[in-house]
Amino acid sequence: MDKNTINEIPEDVRLKLDNTYKNILETEESKSKKALNKIASIIIVGSISIATFPVVAKALHNIELAINNFIESALSEPFKEKLKGKDSAKNMVIYDDNATITLDSSALDNERFVASVTIESDFLKQYKESDQKYSLYAETEVYIGDTENFVGGGASIKLIDENKASLVLYNSVVGKNIEDNVDININLKRIYIKSNEWKSNEVKELEGDWQFSYNLNKVDSIKKIEVKESVEIDGKVITFETIEITPLGNYIRLTADEEIKDIWASNYKIIDNAGNSYRYEMLDGHTDENGWNFTFEVYGDLSDVETLSITPYSGDTIIEQKIHGQDTVKMITNMEKGAQVEDIIVSRSVGKRDLEVETKPASKYEGEKISYNLAIDKERKFYTIEELIGKNIDTGDGKSVSIKDIKSDKENTTITLKVNGDYNYLGQIVLFDEDMKDYYSGIYVTHKGRYPSNSHRINVKDVYYSNTGTATFTIDKIDANKKYKLAVPLQKTINLNSNHTMKAKLK
Repeated sequence: MDKNTINEIPEDVRLKLDNTYKNILETEESKSKKALNKIASIIIVGSISIATFPVVAKALHNIELAINNFIESALSEPFKEKLKGKDSAKNMVIYDDNATITLDSSALDNERFVASVTIESDFLKQYKESDQKYSLYAETEVYIGDTENFVGGGASIKLIDENKASLVLYNSVVGKNIEDNVDININLKRIYIKSNEWKSNEVKELEGDWQFSYNLNKVDSIKKIEVKESVEIDGKVITFETIEITPLGNYIRLTADEEIKDIWASNYKIIDNAGNSYRYEMLDGHTDENGWNFTFEVYGDLSDVETLSITPYSGDTIIEQKIHGQDTVKMITNMEKGAQVEDIIVSRSVGKRDLEVETKPASKYEGEKISYNLAIDKERKFYTIEELIGKNIDTGDGKSVSIKDIKSDKENTTITLKVNGDYNYLGQIVLFDEDMKDYYSGIYVTHKGRYPSNSHRINVKDVYYSNTGTATFTIDKIDANKKYKLAVPLQKTINLNSNHTMKAKLK
């Protein structure tokens, strides 16, 4: 690979960036994990018999922990604690000659349906979680109330042991008018392994007729508050209608005039009375005769919050620049507290790894070089892998990203990160060694990806769970004896208009 070139950012560009990261501070994230509450009975559903008996721990502790950690991707720790004893679904097991499928638990409120399933089958032995050439999928259907009321088919699945996988269903039921006691129908139609090579149609599948049908009570709201606070923006009105908190999540409902501009209907800053900011996801957006209706899920524990404010804002939060014909996003590296920051551009020639997908030629990369627009400490302090784990990267505007883990296997390195605050642009990462050689994910697709290299997609196995703020990225295997710095996208400081702020009093 050609040696990288490093250039200073022009002075006028540098001055525009100063306010974004001049007060970089590191924060510590010390939230501990707790094990899932075990359910005390199992119902076996099969062609032979139905029985109830005490749970027998078949899996080793590390397998159970892996399942728990994966399920946490769908439901964060505070809500699992609130759900204890409230999910009325039993551990139901369906088995045939090919697989044993266990519905571990499920729960439902007015906005969400959540379920966790364990799959055991020898079919899974042909799949390796570390193999970037293939990905594991499950095709599911969920019906609530009756078999005509389809609420979703998406599910997250992860291999836990050589013949065991964990499946999490997380479906929105906004606007479905769910009754307090309803019939649930879950149909797991097939499990399949698909090639990630972008031109390949290779699929290995295990089909089945694995259906769970049972009755479920909807969990009660902890509190629901009528807010009814409005603001006027560009002559149009947005109203903070309600906030509802249940054992499954926090939900905000807004309404707006139908003619309101899109820029005011998609970006919101949500802050509590202590100054903490929260990530969110839009579950629903539709119009009726009165205008727009929006439902958001706010991620985080609001049990100690006194007031919660929501402010719509406009404008991009990332810093973009075209370098050598390539669209880049401003990134920032980990550094020591109080370090002096400077802006540099790192460029190198396009290499073979940037142009190939599973060794097959992809479309020619459109830029002249591979370039990175970086904010980095002048000292250029690099760290061993052990030293990097636990470090925070300040991403601007009071947000940060924590490095939770870095692991390598024979072919790849996987990096696990945790978002702190409402940082919402964790779509790419780059690891640099002391020679500024780059190991990237999410900037161009490498030979690991399923798309052509000029599509700017993330690797197919990179995962970001917006509700818990955890993410995993896979890059080329690194040398464990070297030192590194990690870079993630930097965000601009958001300028909020206080006249656009709506508040809810929770206590």
